[in-house]
Amino acid sequence: MKTILATAVAAVLMLAAGCGGGGGPSGDASRSAGAITTLKVASAPNVFLAALYVARDDGLFAKERLKVDIAQVESGNDSIAALASGGAQFADIGFEDLVEMRGQGDTSVVLVRDILDRVTLTLVMRKDVAARKGVTPESPLRARLQALRGLKIGITSPGAPTDTYMRYYLRSVGMNPERDVQLIPVGGASSLLAALQKRQIDAYHLSPPTPYVAAEQGFGTVLIDGVKGEVPDLNDFAYTAWGAARKWAEDNPQTVAAFGRALTAATRKVRSDPRAVTDQILDDLGSDDRASILRTVQGMNTALSPDGCFDPSMVRRTLDRMLQLRIFDERADAAEGELWTNKYNAC
Repeated sequence: MKTILATAVAAVLMLAAGCGGGGGPSGDASRSAGAITTLKVASAPNVFLAALYVARDDGLFAKERLKVDIAQVESGNDSIAALASGGAQFADIGFEDLVEMRGQGDTSVVLVRDILDRVTLTLVMRKDVAARKGVTPESPLRARLQALRGLKIGITSPGAPTDTYMRYYLRSVGMNPERDVQLIPVGGASSLLAALQKRQIDAYHLSPPTPYVAAEQGFGTVLIDGVKGEVPDLNDFAYTAWGAARKWAEDNPQTVAAFGRALTAATRKVRSDPRAVTDQILDDLGSDDRASILRTVQGMNTALSPDGCFDPSMVRRTLDRMLQLRIFDERADAAEGELWTNKYNAC
């Protein structure tokens, strides 16, 4: 489980280093004066954030009088800590983060814009290990999950989605995550990919492209393609959203709405012209593997929210399913205004 305060200092240090310091954003006050508002966004590089990079590069944020600085973090833990500490105005996080914060009595963060409506974590296993275990992408889902027994499995950090959802997979086939596997914190996407290639871990799951890269370079086998929705329990599932500090969002509603409008416009391009978007975001992802990125952009399109609006019934279904999957222990309040809101979106 995540310890928000323990990671907040590290997240703030990374944000300061990545964004170069300077004064904080003046929000709606500066917008009223016609000035540019500077925002800091905490995120780990990911294809499902393509609209963020497109909005910046195509001047869509600038059109809204926003200057968006993107601070790279290693995992969702750092993102939630950055929001909680005031080090960023926006970060991509999940409902499970806010449910845990609420359990600690912290209601300071709220989800303001939907991103993904499917869990896109994609499981890749070392090719030789998959062969030894006798599993392929065509094996029954239960057999693919049972093949994880006894393996060293990489995660980004304890309590991150790579940890939380892996524990669900293991429990779903009768395994004890503490006894039947080794869950090894490795870091971000590039670190997980390198650890798999160097045989330091046997498997990991993460949103593409790195699982695809491992397969295309010949040392990995993709066993569960989350982008394709191969796990029924994790489809029609509000997986990832933009979170903001609740008080800051309430004080700066025009700025939050402007951020969303730019992302909606950018998402239209992501969905309509994946080839151009692929070329545009390679540098943001630190990749030159165009084929893997294109495959990911095309696959993600069916999971992306087109307008950022939360579907209340999907939110309720997601929270109930998370409880069933033991991602958290008590039923969460699905009412608008508790963990999420559409009031900044044109829904």
